[in-house]
Amino acid sequence: MAFFLGENQYRGQPTLSYCKQYSAQYGLPPDRVFLDYGAQYGAWETLFTYVYPYLPPSGELTLPWEAVLDGKNLEYFYALGAGPHKDVNAALNELLSQ
Repeated sequence: MAFFLGENQYRGQPTLSYCKQYSAQYGLPPDRVFLDYGAQYGAWETLFTYVYPYLPPSGELTLPWEAVLDGKNLEYFYALGAGPHKDVNAALNELLSQ
C-alpha cells in the first residue's frame, strides 16, 4: 500500500516533516508515504506514468482514491469507481480468501 499526501492539515503544501508526522500518527511505514508536490511540478503526470487511476466515467479524479492490487502480478483488482467489485472491502475479502 502506498500513501500520497497532496496537502497538509491546512490544505497547504506538505513538507517532509509533515509526511513523517502523518506516518507516525497513523502507524504507517514511512517508506510508503510519499509527497505530491502538485501540478506545478508535474506530480500527477509523474504518478500516472506509473499508476493508472482507472477514472470513473465522469473522468474526475476523486480523492481519497482507493485501489487494490493483486500481490501475485500487481494487476488492479479494484479501483475506486471501476471494476467488478462494489467496494474495497469486497475486493480485499475476495483476494484474502484465495
